[in-house]
Amino acid sequence: MSLLATCSKQDADTNRFVILAKHAPSPRITEVAFTKNEGRFLLEWIAYHRLIGVTDFLIYTNDCEDESPALLDRLQETGIVVHVPNPIAPGEQPQNKALNAAAAHPLVTAADYVLQIDPDEFLVVKTGDGTIRDLIATAPDADGICIQMRFFGDSGLSRLPNGLAIEHLTHASHENFEHNANVKTLARNVPAFSRITANHMPVFAEDAATPPRMFNGGGEEIIGLAERSTRVPDAARSMRYAQLNHYCVRTLADFRAKKHRGTAANNDKKLHRKFFDLRNRNDVEDTTIFRHIPQTKALMAEWLRDPALAARNRRCFEAYEDILKKSETAFDL
Repeated sequence: MSLLATCSKQDADTNRFVILAKHAPSPRITEVAFTKNEGRFLLEWIAYHRLIGVTDFLIYTNDCEDESPALLDRLQETGIVVHVPNPIAPGEQPQNKALNAAAAHPLVTAADYVLQIDPDEFLVVKTGDGTIRDLIATAPDADGICIQMRFFGDSGLSRLPNGLAIEHLTHASHENFEHNANVKTLARNVPAFSRITANHMPVFAEDAATPPRMFNGGGEEIIGLAERSTRVPDAARSMRYAQLNHYCVRTLADFRAKKHRGTAANNDKKLHRKFFDLRNRNDVEDTTIFRHIPQTKALMAEWLRDPALAARNRRCFEAYEDILKKSETAFDL
């Protein structure tokens, strides 16, 4: 039985998580995310990251117009994720509220490592079998491995066909693109971090006996990083062993849908045409992620044998089509 198979949304209390944690694989890696109106993409994202080594998923949703909450509820019932509704009051930021709550969640406190990424971000490990274990092996002494983003463009598509986004979006920025210095962090659960669920990097503990040891995606220690940052210094950039494929805009149609839902940090004004053009990078072909596509499809097919899950996933696609139609007329980009 899966670690979470017996945990319903109503009875997943701290004691149960602690008891079940004893039977989890080692290392235990929890992925934390927050999402709205992205149900069409969720099954692909979850299956892919399960295959490369994520053991637990903690996913928050707010104000969805699609079937994301229902989809995630069914995935929780089958033991694949934990879904937490994240209702937002006026003036609250969905991102901050979710990450603050996640810091104390048993799936985070019991984890060996925590990875906070979004459903448009895919961790790609380029060494060994392409798993998170292989990435950890490149920097076994690291408290945090800072994984640079690599921005992917629309690959000439005006909108995404059905199927996997990672299979259709094959063109990306050059490695030296300025914004590729932005990172997300695979963080070890250690006292050197005071809040491990912070965006980009964990918060460094001011009272720690020694600062956390931070490494880049090339297995090299980042010297002189004294506090949390959103990016690595230029001198420490490396995608040798890992990168974070960031399908930030997907296609123009999907970018309109993104503008329709807004950002989790309440900074919607940034979603303009210049933002799209800057991040719609199609400089080089990069299909490194393709090694995991057959297994990702196979795992999705296995899960979708469940009629209830299949129906909810189908409704996510249908709802997303409605959102695409709404956003096409609402936003002239």
